[in-house]
Amino acid sequence: MSNKIPSTSHSNKVSGASHSNNVSSTSFSNKIAPKGNLPGTARPFTKLVSVFIDNSSILFEGQYTVGRIVHASAYDRRRKSAYLNELKIDYGRLLSRVLRGREMSNNPTIVGIQPPKMDSLWNYVQSLGYKVTFHAINKEKKGSLTFINSTLTIAGMNTIQEKDPGTMIIISSDDSYNPLAKEAIKRGWKVETWFWIKGDYDLTANEKSRHFYNYLGSQYKYFTYACTEGDYHPRNKFVLEIDYSDTPEEFNDKNIMELHFMSELFGWWNRDKIGNIVYLYFDSKKCLEKAKQQILIKYPHKKDTIQLWDVSN
Repeated sequence: MSNKIPSTSHSNKVSGASHSNNVSSTSFSNKIAPKGNLPGTARPFTKLVSVFIDNSSILFEGQYTVGRIVHASAYDRRRKSAYLNELKIDYGRLLSRVLRGREMSNNPTIVGIQPPKMDSLWNYVQSLGYKVTFHAINKEKKGSLTFINSTLTIAGMNTIQEKDPGTMIIISSDDSYNPLAKEAIKRGWKVETWFWIKGDYDLTANEKSRHFYNYLGSQYKYFTYACTEGDYHPRNKFVLEIDYSDTPEEFNDKNIMELHFMSELFGWWNRDKIGNIVYLYFDSKKCLEKAKQQILIKYPHKKDTIQLWDVSN
């Protein structure tokens, strides 16, 4: 018996190149485990990884975690926490950071909110020889969170049954997929969970040795950034103002993100498209100088034409 959840197909264009990213769907098959060893326990362990992403609230929780880290000025009294409403996630960079050069065994699965069409995720996954398996679920509908959890869990269980053991990677706002992780470990897998909020679970000694927790808050500089618009500038920040009138193609959002990544700094900027000016925000004068040096290293031929000002706000 096969239960299929509809998938979404769309065309994405990144950096002027045209790519067609067909998003496949996963067939949920009800297979009976053969007698004897549980599926996976008698199979050889591989170095391949399988990725599952619950994207129902990764961005939402990230706005609070990163907001606290970068001292955002907006404050949610109900949650008693600062938050950064302008936060964006580059899902391609997130996946790249999690994989760390390791090879996938199958299509990565995403359940919940679909990443933007212009996100680097689609081309990145395609460059690895795979397609994204995406299950669109309306988070606003009653019972949707339960359905998201069950959809990802079923996809994970199918992988456990059909693939030789490797490393299962679960990315979510929290580590609520502990039951799936326990089952994967029991069947010979290793598990990595990547999250903003950690739960409190009892694990056996064997489970602890095969279950690795990773806090997204320690990696946020590599896959998140913030964009503001108009005349708004965040308070208590050091600002680097760049006039890119003569080099508009070199200071697009992708290149600005890369500059911050190379400098190991969090990217936060505001673009004045009419004046061809971009404002970069930093927590300290030291970080500002670090970014300025990286810009001049990357564009030495523009040293005399790029105008840099330190602006206090």
